[in-house]
Amino acid sequence: MQPEASLPLKLDIENAREVIVFAPHPDDECIGCGGILALLAQQSAVDIKVVLITNGDGGANSPEPDMGPRRENEMRKALSILGIQNLECLHYPDGRFELNDEFISRIDSILTSFNPKWVLLPSPIDYHKDHLLASNAISSQCLHHQNIEKLIFYETWCPVPATHTLDITDVMNVKVKALQQHESAMKYGDYVRCITALNTYRGLYLGFDRYAEAFLVHQLKDSQRGEFPLTKIIELGIYLKKLLS
Repeated sequence: MQPEASLPLKLDIENAREVIVFAPHPDDECIGCGGILALLAQQSAVDIKVVLITNGDGGANSPEPDMGPRRENEMRKALSILGIQNLECLHYPDGRFELNDEFISRIDSILTSFNPKWVLLPSPIDYHKDHLLASNAISSQCLHHQNIEKLIFYETWCPVPATHTLDITDVMNVKVKALQQHESAMKYGDYVRCITALNTYRGLYLGFDRYAEAFLVHQLKDSQRGEFPLTKIIELGIYLKKLLS
């Protein structure tokens, strides 16, 4: 007999404390998890750190030479609207990001110094190569840090197989305002329209007139670190990377 299907669970953020967010590019933090960040920032007990992985310069064929510094400044403005000030920028090449020992070492150092309980990171089945590589490497490194309780994968270019949703109706306007600070990215895509549509669709899980963000949440228990579903999801992400490379 097949098990009965069920809707994603509601993500409880009341007990969140130290939360770190890894964003491959400026605007990923708003698109994928701007709502949860705005809600977490309202809780005085929560310490939030955001790590920007690439320099956001648009890659080797960027039409504007100052794109990187401008997008970093736009991200700081966006985070300020969300209520977050702690941003660390790693400045790896945008669109040309590659994994190496130095990156793994920096991630390990960041996780050790900040000592988060929750880690938000890109979906390991995302379509963007930078997202795939970063998600794979960071999630694997998180397995070695016993203090981490949850890996929370957010969606950007590809919807996640959602295990949890979060009602962001009360802060949807804040999320949109923060996203609008990414003016450079807005020249190349109607991100406000797209993310409003996605969060409206995800809100169907909660009833009428709701906005929601969806996540794939992996609870890291000492006896299950690296077991299904995380290992299988990472394997799928690696397979997708090979298809896209």
